[in-house]
Amino acid sequence: MVNKLLKSNLIAIVFALFGVSAPLSAAEVQVQGTALEANGNGLVFSLVFSEKTPFSVYTLDNPRRLLVDLGETSLENMPSGLAAGLPQVSALRYGLFQHGQSRIVLDLSSPLVVKSAAASEPSGGGLRLTIELSPTSPEAYATASAPDQGALWRAEQLAPEIEGEAGLPIIAIDAGHGGLDFGARQEGTHEKDIVLQVARTLRDLLIEDGRFRVVLTRDADTYIPLGERVEIARRAGARAFISLHADVVTRGRARGTTVFSLSEAEESQQAVTIATLENRSDLVAGISVEGEDDQLTQVLLQLAHRETDALSNRFADTMAEALWHHNEDEIKSRRMAGGFRVLRAPDIPSVLIELGFMSDETDLELLQDTEWQLAMAENLRDGLSRWLQVEDDMRGLLRN
Repeated sequence: MVNKLLKSNLIAIVFALFGVSAPLSAAEVQVQGTALEANGNGLVFSLVFSEKTPFSVYTLDNPRRLLVDLGETSLENMPSGLAAGLPQVSALRYGLFQHGQSRIVLDLSSPLVVKSAAASEPSGGGLRLTIELSPTSPEAYATASAPDQGALWRAEQLAPEIEGEAGLPIIAIDAGHGGLDFGARQEGTHEKDIVLQVARTLRDLLIEDGRFRVVLTRDADTYIPLGERVEIARRAGARAFISLHADVVTRGRARGTTVFSLSEAEESQQAVTIATLENRSDLVAGISVEGEDDQLTQVLLQLAHRETDALSNRFADTMAEALWHHNEDEIKSRRMAGGFRVLRAPDIPSVLIELGFMSDETDLELLQDTEWQLAMAENLRDGLSRWLQVEDDMRGLLRN
């Protein structure tokens, strides 16, 4: 059966490979050994796990990458320099991808297809997975890297967990990145960790305030696709969506807080750069987004006359005003617009907030300071409180 699937460069989930009836928990399944070595112009990727776990191996194109999907598995023991010195690999990422599933992604510098993927049981028990990649032409790679979407492993859609008293307005808080998508990285600090800390603090403040209910798009180090983040907010019936980030800018200098609303035109170069970084999140996690932008653009055009655009712009203005005095006197919060995919909910006012920029030494220090994080969350809470009043007034005017 495995040989047949390999013809289409896809190995399906193997629950019964060695009598495994279901994925084991991350606490039970650990990586015990790894090796990534050149084999001529190809590669051999070996993984040893403490317990048996289901797996799926396949490649995707644009950009070229190898994906190894596993049952919920701890990948903390994966060495960070595993791909160092291999010209065939430009990057290696790993982490919890979604509930019940971990993922390893190899960015490929050259077209390599899965020649074989053999599973065996080591003498001490567990599972050894050996993946052999061989070079091929770009055309052959593209053909082999179009797996049957119905055969790919997808966890069930999770119902949003809403916290707070029933009947209160719901705020969706999105901590950017997560899981195998680290976001920006600077001096050993990861964007995904900082924004999750602030998101949790903001949630606690809003619930304590007593005027809000809250749904987090993620409350753990888990990857959530950009489109799913929006859908979580919509399924929850959120009245506002706020996405938190802390980027790195490689050209020029950026400091302080920036509040973004959605724009498909008239973007500044810095807004374009930041939006490009954030919109890569799905590709970083190994998700194909081909054709999605065209569909979303059509939705935006069809709904441009609706009130959400106007509300989102005013929402961003309100949050920027609330954050105005959070930064140093010479570094005030900025208000910008950009083409962020995570802001494209057609019916929820949405903003993206860069809490600061990890590429700036001062910002990086502040972003990691718990007192600063608390003060930031308090200002965000105040902005959201003000927004509820402004939105009520605006919706009445727009409908009239």
